Amino acid sequence: MPQNGGGKGWVWDTDSNVSVMPDSWAVFLEWLLRGVDRLPLTQKDWAAENGVHEDTMRRWKRDPRFIREWDRRAAELNVSPERTQSVIDALHSKAVNGSVQAANLYLQYVDKFTPRRRLQVDDDRDAGGLSDEELASELEAEVAHLRVVSDSF
Repeated sequence: MPQNGGGKGWVWDTDSNVSVMPDSWAVFLEWLLRGVDRLPLTQKDWAAENGVHEDTMRRWKRDPRFIREWDRRAAELNVSPERTQSVIDALHSKAVNGSVQAANLYLQYVDKFTPRRRLQVDDDRDAGGLSDEELASELEAEVAHLRVVSDSF
């Protein structure tokens, strides 16, 4: 007969100064963190398989200590490099196969790692003091210079 364990069983580890959840809670948390890979598939089936009352699991999930540990472990899992890389790989694959949305998301992600260029003008004149014609002339000269430089590569 399944038993309702409530909040009993937490112990204080004096060596690490942390509260440690009971083994049954830890097994349940591991099962929750598996996501789509869970076996059994449902919480009801997990309860039957582990001899725990269904209400007990609901109570565990409301316990602040359990919630803190669940949040902490889920955050570690969700920001793991392996998971992030698999998502980026999937985005790249879809982008290469023609998905505009995936290409946009992939390029946004990659942009975070692209070094920023800064244009530095070594001119004592204030650009605000140039006329439209002078500014257009300066820009045309710079474009012509950049074309010459790029053609040499």
